[in-house]
Amino acid sequence: MALLSLVIALSALGYNSWRNEKIEDQRNIRSAAFRVLETLGELREIVDERYYYLPFRQDMNMESSLRLRGYGRAALTRDLMLLMPSPAPASGQKLHASWVEHFNRLNELDKKGSHSEQAKAAEQAIGTVLEESRQVVLQVIRELD
Repeated sequence: MALLSLVIALSALGYNSWRNEKIEDQRNIRSAAFRVLETLGELREIVDERYYYLPFRQDMNMESSLRLRGYGRAALTRDLMLLMPSPAPASGQKLHASWVEHFNRLNELDKKGSHSEQAKAAEQAIGTVLEESRQVVLQVIRELD
């Protein structure tokens, strides 16, 4: 009888420990996911501000601020997504690579004073990868227990 009680107690302890670790992992993933969603929204705002407003203002302080905020948020998003389950890490890497590749083209104008084709393509590319990343994060959240 004592041996059976010991087995039950050890089993319960093992299960509780495993469950507590799983809950903590999911809490961390959920917290990272919500932070990523916030940061993706901030990145969308930065893209819109740089694409729609900056070319027509030529404000160097705004340019510097957008550049610093954008690259910082893109790196933070990539790093947080690396802590999440698949497919989030790949999506975070893709987002960061797209940001680095396209961000500098967002405020290019053509000779007529309209957005250049490169600027339009850059805005579309970044917008697409932001939406894909958002969908991936929502998928990760839905798959948590």
